Parts: sequence; C-alpha cells; structure tokens
Amino acid sequence: MSILLEIRDYIQKFYQKYAAVLNVILRFLAAFITFFATNRVIGFNPYLDHTYTELVFAAVSVVFPVQILLFFEAVFIILHILYVSHYLAFVTAIFFAILYFVYVRFIPKDGYVILSMPVLSSFGAPYILPILLGITADPIAIIPESIGVIVYHYLQNVISVVSTSTEDSINLYHLVLKQTFNDKELYITLIVFSIVTIFVYFIRNSKIDYSFEIAIISGGFLNTILLLFMNFFMDININVFRFFITMILSVAFVWLVQLFRLSLNYAGVENLQFEDDEYYYYVRAVPKNNITKADKNVKRYNAHNFIRHHDDSQNITETNKENEEHNDSAGEDFDHNFDFTVSLDDEYINNIEKKEK
Repeated sequence: MSILLEIRDYIQKFYQKYAAVLNVILRFLAAFITFFATNRVIGFNPYLDHTYTELVFAAVSVVFPVQILLFFEAVFIILHILYVSHYLAFVTAIFFAILYFVYVRFIPKDGYVILSMPVLSSFGAPYILPILLGITADPIAIIPESIGVIVYHYLQNVISVVSTSTEDSINLYHLVLKQTFNDKELYITLIVFSIVTIFVYFIRNSKIDYSFEIAIISGGFLNTILLLFMNFFMDININVFRFFITMILSVAFVWLVQLFRLSLNYAGVENLQFEDDEYYYYVRAVPKNNITKADKNVKRYNAHNFIRHHDDSQNITETNKENEEHNDSAGEDFDHNFDFTVSLDDEYINNIEKKEK
C-alpha cells in the first residue's frame, strides 16, 4: 500500500509541475478516445471512420474551450447517421438540441457523464460509471447517467435498424424510435444502474471504517447479482464470462480512482465531542494517507574529514588548532579519531561532497 501511495504522490507532484502541458495532452487523448469510440459504435460514414479524422477532430477540440467537445461529438454522430438517412439524422439532431437546451446548457458538467456512457460501453466497460458516480457524486447523478444509457442504446438501435431494415430512409427514424421504446435491455440497464449508484452512495456515506472500499466492492457485487438475475428471467443475452471479467476490472479501476482521489487512514480515527450555545457536536475525524519524505539525511563523517572540508571557516580552523595543541600536550597516545553522527540537509551534504572531490 505504501508503494502505491508513493507512486500516487509522485504522479501528483509531476502533474502539478507540468500541469499546463499535461492538461492539453489529456484533453487531446480524451477527445481522441471519444471520436474513436464513436467510430466503433456506428462508423457509417467511411470518410469519418479513419484514424486521421479522429486525430483532426481531437486536435481541433483542444484549441477550443472544453465544452466544445460535446458539440463536436454530437456533430460527429449526426454526420455518421446523415450518410445513411437524412430524416434519421434530422431526428437525432433534434434530440441532441432538446437535450442541450433543456438540460446540458444549465449543468454542463453532466454533459460529460452523458458522453462517458457511450464511450465506456463501446469498450465493454459500462459498469464503471454507476459505481464511480456512487463514490464521487450525489444520487441526482442518475439523471445524466440514465440519459447516457438512452443515448447509447439509441445508437445501438440505429445500427440494428440500418443493418437489417429493407425500408427506405424516410421510415428508418420511425423504426429506430419504435425499437428504442421497446428495448427491454434499455429499461433493465436504467433500473440496475440507478439502484447501484444510490446503493454505493449510501454505503460510502455510512459511518463505518473503510466505507469507500466496502461501497466499491458491494456495488460491483450488487451490479453482478441484479444483471444476472435480469438475464435469467428476461433473457437479455449477457456473455457471463466476459461480464465477470469486465466487472472485476471495473471494480479495480474505481478503487484505483478512489486511491488517487482520497485515501484514508482508518487506524488514526478520532471521535470528538464539543458544544456551543445552541448545539452539541459529534465529529468523526479520519486522517488521510500521506507519504512524506524526510527533509534530512543522516550520514557518518570522520572528525578530521569533517573539519578539513570547512577550512574556509575561521572559527572551525581556530578550534582545530586549539585541539591539536591540546592533544600534543596530552601525549601522542591520545586518540582523537572518533566517529559521530551528524544530521544535515541534503543541499549541505552535496556541498561537502563537491569540496571533497
């Protein structure tokens, strides 16, 4: 555990030192992954389904404010759908416009929660989001989470209808909407993810030791039980082996995020009680896990070597001469080559070693 904390502290210090450059790189990677995931999910337009197109869109997203990524992603999706059906692209554009003006415009940060669900689902790891939101957000986060689930399943139904339907492009939007409203997997996912998010939220807020870790593990366990239960009774065709592997990796990923976000030392818990004129307070204080390096190193120096490296100091030179005269008068058998321990700053030690060389 201490090794992980040291790695965390090193990464945090490295990020603080190069924050300006790293922010640009991280924004570029996030945008590239977003457009790459979109091409994996739909990928109708052959002109957009290329790596260089993803790189260009990602580079342009970095130049503009952070919120522009949501707009570019919506345009990217609409351009893909436009390649197969103008009417379906128009309906999709109206859906995104309503979503923006009714919700995302007022709470921009939730737009990234909506966006993350299709991205995570395209990589087969949608189970990260409900556990992560339960750890980091409030129960109200189930709203953008649910919208993200709807967007992803809508895109999946677009793919299903376009690849199997023999209807002309005019009727495609009607078939997509009908299949989306009748998609039982969509409703199951909405219910399960909402329950898991709320469950994890209440567990991590409980007054028990290791509440965050327990919430993460129990959230993954509850997610597994509910989805397997739904799979058994409603036949939603889950690949059980891949599902278990993905769930384990999702729990591990959320735990790692929590380690970097907030690591607590429950061995140092303190329960405090105090009062004022109106209230009596019960406070439970849990210290954070921090690894701090000592500011000083301890090295051993021979007395003669230590004094020789400070000949430029008048006081030490005079003291040295007085000691030699005293030793000579006491006799040659007097041994003054004693060892002692000195605690010095790193910079001071480096100066001593340079003079010795």
